Amino acid sequence: MNQIGSQNAPSPKIVVPHFIFGGLTWLVVTLLILFNPEAFTQHFFNPLLLSITHLLALGWMTMIIFGALYQLIPVIMEVKLYSERFALFSFVLLGLGSILLAYSFWQFSFHGMLFVGATFVVVAVIIFVANVLMTAFSAKKKSMERIFIITAAIWLLFTVLAGLTLAINFVFPFLDVPNLELLKLHAHAGIVGWFIQLIIGVSSRLLPMFMVSHNLTTKKLIFAYSFINMGLIFGIVSLFIQLKYGVIISVIMVVLGILGYLSFIFEAFKKRIKKQLDIGMKQSALSFIVLVIPLFIILSLVFNFKLLNNLTLPISVAYGSTIFIGFISSLIMGQTYKTLPFIIWLKVYKGRIGKVKLPLPKDLYAEKVAIAQVWLFAIGFLLLLIGITTTINNILRAGGAVLFLSVALYNFNILKIIFHKPQNL
Repeated sequence: MNQIGSQNAPSPKIVVPHFIFGGLTWLVVTLLILFNPEAFTQHFFNPLLLSITHLLALGWMTMIIFGALYQLIPVIMEVKLYSERFALFSFVLLGLGSILLAYSFWQFSFHGMLFVGATFVVVAVIIFVANVLMTAFSAKKKSMERIFIITAAIWLLFTVLAGLTLAINFVFPFLDVPNLELLKLHAHAGIVGWFIQLIIGVSSRLLPMFMVSHNLTTKKLIFAYSFINMGLIFGIVSLFIQLKYGVIISVIMVVLGILGYLSFIFEAFKKRIKKQLDIGMKQSALSFIVLVIPLFIILSLVFNFKLLNNLTLPISVAYGSTIFIGFISSLIMGQTYKTLPFIIWLKVYKGRIGKVKLPLPKDLYAEKVAIAQVWLFAIGFLLLLIGITTTINNILRAGGAVLFLSVALYNFNILKIIFHKPQNL
């Protein structure tokens, strides 16, 4: 665990704002779900869902990931972050861009404000990618984790550029490909290329460290990397040229790659020395169980089973919601309890380590609140999923309400950690 407090770590002033902005954005998203459940019962290309999705993807998930990466890159690559100033610029631009984009989609206005927001996001990502690449190239240690992170950053840049292209094409059509197919291309480049690969890269190092698992080989990670990237590239080309069987093959390849990664995580779990999992690891474990659901959904969608013909739209919405909320958001929330407390603990008690008895990093948050938050999240997500598949707004609203309570407790613990004052020892 001490590795998270590497001497190469950046100032907490760079990392902490990402957690505050991301946590508050996530809270706003749950309110939008609560008061606009109809967003999840229409076609997925509707202004409300587009707004919610981009707030989730950029203002919450990507924002938290950026902040966490600035702390974790020194652990994984054993080198200082190239530029803290770059990190600050990227934070401001990503925050502003996320808000402007979400508002524009809410108004379904494909005009000036949307393109300003999109430009802010693209520039933020370019700065972030430059920071990551410059940091990675200065590192002496080569590893699969490093490769995953570099590749994910490149896919993120591709994703935002594809999104900008889609917005331009919607207003000034210049591509023969239907906008819905371009939307699928944009979404899966982000989901698989950015989020999934970044999660694999970071978690393949951190989870074995947290569980104290040894003697793990990289063969499964190499398999996952190869199949995910080959499948994703093949799928994007197939979507662009409208090759149906190519899409099916690409989905199978990506699913196999993700299963290879899950096999690695399961192996780490079986070989763990630390048998008792804390609340952060329990929520992380829940997220990996949930990940199996969208794998089944995407296979059912591409094979177009006749029994599901009347459920294609709700299942498509359930697919995206399960990935964004059930898997990625749950994993981020769980890992917050593993990283943020140690960052603040090191900042507050750095001069006293080894001199007096200190509280543990886990003492910086309220464990009972965290336990309640996890249970509420599981209930809220289940209600949300039932509401989406049955298209019943009241169930969706109930799910949004429970998720709001869960995320409010999560924000309570974030602020409790961040504003922790040193105890008189």
